[in-house]
Amino acid sequence: FGIDSPRVAVCALNPHAGEWGVLGKEEMETIIPAIEQARKEKITISGPLPGDKGIYDTAGGRYDFAVVMYHDQGQVPVKLLSYTKSVNVTL
Repeated sequence: FGIDSPRVAVCALNPHAGEWGVLGKEEMETIIPAIEQARKEKITISGPLPGDKGIYDTAGGRYDFAVVMYHDQGQVPVKLLSYTKSVNVTL
């Protein structure tokens, strides 16, 4: 992306970032450990964030890009905010 030290937002899989296991355990079991590992590797990363907050803050410039957990979580805001000027990578 041409960014020396990107600021990364990681959106949660579950609503409200899982509410500490009440709405899903994926954040606690998988996403948080991955974020902690990235921090050990000196990556500037935040999350897991509720999807709306992560996308809002990224669009506002707080983060350089967002990692989303499923296609429509990222695709809808990308198309709404900048249909012809944005990049979507689905893995």
